Amino acid sequence: MIRKQKINRLNGFSAVEICVVGAILTTFLIPVFTLMSKGSSGTIRNRNEIIAQQYASNYIAYCNAATFDSEKLAETEEKVINELNIEFKDGSVINIDKTENNFRRLVSIKDFPDTDERPYKYKVVTVKIEWQQLGEKKKRDLIMSGLVTER
Repeated sequence: MIRKQKINRLNGFSAVEICVVGAILTTFLIPVFTLMSKGSSGTIRNRNEIIAQQYASNYIAYCNAATFDSEKLAETEEKVINELNIEFKDGSVINIDKTENNFRRLVSIKDFPDTDERPYKYKVVTVKIEWQQLGEKKKRDLIMSGLVTER
């Protein structure tokens, strides 16, 4: 004999139960997503600081490779230089460094001629890199200095 089982039509979840579970999940997931976004903004901040250091050190190395009396090492105050080019004797030019759009490279070069106290000439190259983080109002900057001496 086969018995017929009574089917209970009340199986499943009500809309109220689903809303309560959704609210509980949201309460636990919001801090997780906030933590993840903070972590990625910290990573972007570190990336930009590393890029700024590279732009500054690239320019100082560029100046050290130039001849002491070249026009690239002429005395200047906060000149914007966003591209570094190498010019060859045949007239060809190669771009070796171009800053990204949100970065700006400001260069100051001060000449110190030889005197009785200092029997050699040198120039101080100061590179200031400015940029603005996404979502931040204040600009950030990095300043690096280097010394170029006459060989």
